[in-house]
Amino acid sequence: MRRLSNAIKRRIVEHLACYQSHAEVAELIASEFDVTLTPRHVRAYDPTSFQFAGSHRWLDYFQLVRKRCEQELGEVAIAHRIYRIRRLQRILDQAMERGDYRLALKTLEQAAKEMGNWYVR
Repeated sequence: MRRLSNAIKRRIVEHLACYQSHAEVAELIASEFDVTLTPRHVRAYDPTSFQFAGSHRWLDYFQLVRKRCEQELGEVAIAHRIYRIRRLQRILDQAMERGDYRLALKTLEQAAKEMGNWYVR
């Protein structure tokens, strides 16, 4: 396999830092750069993998992008449990008003799972 350009390596590290799987990154790189990679090749740029073979530069860049990705993820409302629970409460209230007890039970089940898998069959 030919050597990868720094632009391709950078995109690999960015995708990995944003929690993409190795197979997903290989597909994304193929579509972006028309370069065929295997998940094993991608894993060489993943600092969380035991097969990491990248330089210290890529490790630092990974940490920088991961931090930025987590901050951006924190700004998305659905990423927060309290937001999801409030939405489920609204769905439950509406289901009870309409008399849709089947939806109400499913909503209660989902809320229990959301709160740490308290739902037990």
